[in-house]
Amino acid sequence: MKRKHQNTIRNLSEQMRRAVVALALAALSACATNKNLQPKQVAENGPGGFDAADANHDGKLSRNEASDFLVNEIFNSRDANHDGRMTQEEWTGGDPRLIADFKKRDANHDGIVTKEEAITYGRAHGIANKIMKEADTNHDGFLERNEVQAYYASREGPPR
Repeated sequence: MKRKHQNTIRNLSEQMRRAVVALALAALSACATNKNLQPKQVAENGPGGFDAADANHDGKLSRNEASDFLVNEIFNSRDANHDGRMTQEEWTGGDPRLIADFKKRDANHDGIVTKEEAITYGRAHGIANKIMKEADTNHDGFLERNEVQAYYASREGPPR
């Protein structure tokens, strides 16, 4: 019975991770380099999706928590050597049309975008605004678990 409960929790965590990453995909669908962003596998007992995004563990996502989670997912998918520092080549993938976007995020103009620079940019430029507007059905300025699930289901179908 305990194992069945653990599997149920693990499956829910994976569903929530997929839901939040689907939110990222919806928000970033205009960016061709993010169309193949895939959710990471949840560790055996690690948090996933909603729980990972809910930094203060209050059961809801603020605009900053949603933004930070999205930025982290995107940053981690592009940081090829996982050193927490993104080069122009990692950001653009060789596409010169993305150089201007990279330079906007490189706050100190040293040719590297750190995760901190990316998070600051994401918050300042409202990366989560569209998602918040569409998913926050009770208009309280936060995303609750059921709102994230409903938003995900409306775009991708119910979690599997």
